[in-house]
Amino acid sequence: MRVQRAVGQPGMLLCLAGAVLLATGGAPQTIRERMRERRERRQAAKAAQADTGLVSRITTLKPGGARLDWIDGKIAFDMQGPDGNFGVYVMKPDGSDARCMTCGNPDLPHRNIGQPAWDPSGRYLVIQVEKASHQKVRFTHSLTPGGGVLNDLWVLDTSTNHATKIRDVADAPGQGTLHAHFSADGSMLSWSEMQEKAGLKKGKQLGYWNLMIADFRVAGGRPSLANVRALNPGKPGFHENHGFSPDGSRLIFSSNFEAKRWVENDVYVMDLRTRKLTRLTNGGWNEHAIFSPDGRSIVWMSNVASPGGGTDYWIMNSDGSNKRRLTYFNEKGHAEYRGGRFMVADLSWRPDGNAFAGSCGGKVVMESKTSPTEIILVELRLK
Repeated sequence: MRVQRAVGQPGMLLCLAGAVLLATGGAPQTIRERMRERRERRQAAKAAQADTGLVSRITTLKPGGARLDWIDGKIAFDMQGPDGNFGVYVMKPDGSDARCMTCGNPDLPHRNIGQPAWDPSGRYLVIQVEKASHQKVRFTHSLTPGGGVLNDLWVLDTSTNHATKIRDVADAPGQGTLHAHFSADGSMLSWSEMQEKAGLKKGKQLGYWNLMIADFRVAGGRPSLANVRALNPGKPGFHENHGFSPDGSRLIFSSNFEAKRWVENDVYVMDLRTRKLTRLTNGGWNEHAIFSPDGRSIVWMSNVASPGGGTDYWIMNSDGSNKRRLTYFNEKGHAEYRGGRFMVADLSWRPDGNAFAGSCGGKVVMESKTSPTEIILVELRLK
């Protein structure tokens, strides 16, 4: 157990996002933009000062491990192995009985594998898999599950251990996949797909990515995608998919396409029928936003109220109202304070909606001996 709190008591891309959070500078702001940012910072600081009482306990489920997905009595997650490559593991909800699902699989390349997403039946796992052979890249961390560069999408049938490639991107600079999610009924899959490699231009520092959706089908025991289409929410940017709303009518994602500064990323919801966008956050770095199982709340990661550059978990209503801080890992003087700059990232709700598991780490979330990660359980008191 790392942290425990009584109720009411006053807590690339993970690597790349962390690096961006450490960056400084940016384009000059107008007076109106500066006033808006100051106002939002004051509001966030006010919200952060008072413990909301929404968190009853925070415990460590698994030292190590990163991106994850929770369904019924099992959690899938990725973790770096002794050979330096990532693999996909499954453990019980209490963190016990972790076993590798991809290690030594003859269908899969012996490369980085991660970013698991369960289908609703709990049989199929969509995973990102680094190409068996590909062009050289300058920053090899971009090839890991958090970066997604030159990663294809595969499906692992956990009942047979057979793996099938369902999305094959080109072996070229600026290609990759990231953050696949199933719809609640399992009929659709969403993900982000890289279109152009990263550059120095503001908004392109993480590359240009499209939101993608497709029908998910299984015929004769073989999974596939059909009716693949791209969703462009506006200007090019880092459009990072975070999945469907529980009723399947909306897609939630984060993006920097409206950013006024380099270190800025916001959460949006897109109506899949009308393509209408709703911006849910305004300023700071916001990412990894996931709807609660009942669709009423969204938990996400933000650096708002963390001037040192770290991130904490926050919760808001599904329309973006009533934003409240959940953890205080970067709040000096708080019982949850981890010291220095601490990062939280990907998360997945417990099916009952009363808790979520999240991946977190040190100065910059890039799994290594010098910056270890862990999977934590955040138990909530929402009702």
